[in-house]
Amino acid sequence: MKNILSIFLLFFVVNTSSATDLLVRIFSTETIRQADLSCVTGQYRITDENGNEIIVLNENDSITLYAKIAGVRVVKHGSELGVFEKITVMGDRLNTMFRITPKDPSIRSRIYYDHLEISVVNNALRFINIVNIENYIAGVVQSEVRGVQVGGIPADLDFFKIQAIISRTYAMRMINKHRSEGFNLCDGVHCQAYFGRNVIPVILEAARATAGMVVVDENSNLILASFHANSGGQTKNSEDAWVTAVPYLRSIADTFSFGMPGSTWQREFSIDEWLNGLQRHYGYDINDPVKRTNALNFVQDERKTHFHENIRLRDIRRDFNLRSTFFSVRQEGNRVILDGRGFGHGVGLSQEGAARKIREGFSVEEVLQFYYQGVRVVRIDDLFEGQEQQF
Repeated sequence: MKNILSIFLLFFVVNTSSATDLLVRIFSTETIRQADLSCVTGQYRITDENGNEIIVLNENDSITLYAKIAGVRVVKHGSELGVFEKITVMGDRLNTMFRITPKDPSIRSRIYYDHLEISVVNNALRFINIVNIENYIAGVVQSEVRGVQVGGIPADLDFFKIQAIISRTYAMRMINKHRSEGFNLCDGVHCQAYFGRNVIPVILEAARATAGMVVVDENSNLILASFHANSGGQTKNSEDAWVTAVPYLRSIADTFSFGMPGSTWQREFSIDEWLNGLQRHYGYDINDPVKRTNALNFVQDERKTHFHENIRLRDIRRDFNLRSTFFSVRQEGNRVILDGRGFGHGVGLSQEGAARKIREGFSVEEVLQFYYQGVRVVRIDDLFEGQEQQF
């Protein structure tokens, strides 16, 4: 309980507009030096670092932002409004929406809910979305699932409830990941994908229906709710993918992931490509006849952690750009065939397996307890019941 309380004490002391807001850096992997900011719905009051009003944006109004050494240059219809160390863009009500359109045509515009903070870091604009946590979760689920089908199965409300619960759990557990930089989370794979407001009604319904719900372990600590696309029929122990053994992230047989689009894959290499790659990356002795034969013959009926010569499979996956570490190797003529299973790191919940389990009548909690052993779903408020909260 102490660990959870300390996490949330830090969560609630960040400088947000309310105790249910997160600070999420958006466009975190892009370098943007000029962009248009427009009001989509509602009204936005824009202030400088001292709280002085710069301008009010009504619907369809826009300003142009430039990254300058001295700060953010703000221009409206060719008229300069000033250069500011930081500007804050506050909506007049919940669910106001703004659009950011980078001038770089290779970066697509995005629409977000709620509020925004803009500054200049490393000669580029830094955007931090001050967003209601449930709006954030809905946006994350849409970005992570990327559509309303999972493995060819039309995903229903309960699947999205699962995704919302584990996304919220992950966000709350990692709430201080970027605290030293002045925000909570970023929008890339370093944290969770978050590419704008959700526009899929069933996802929004799932986020609202599960508001405040998280997954905890037997000690009431928030779990590391990792997930992937498809396990290939067997999930992986956490220490086999990363470093630490986690009690609830154990390898299990997952027949529900069989027969789904992400359950199998195949890659071909020439013999020289495969062997030279092994030599280049890991110093594998391809001139030794026994080792050469071994390199062309490798079987995984169940998940393993290492290839021949103690080469880590996770390294091979990375260096050869494979869908998973769950593959076997065989020679066919002058080609090397990799017969693979699964898609992703394999730890925790399989999205395609979860979607299938829901379609077969399992409950949200049953699916979560299948992929994460010894856990339970709780409302975050219940974890603090009877404890003094000093926010």
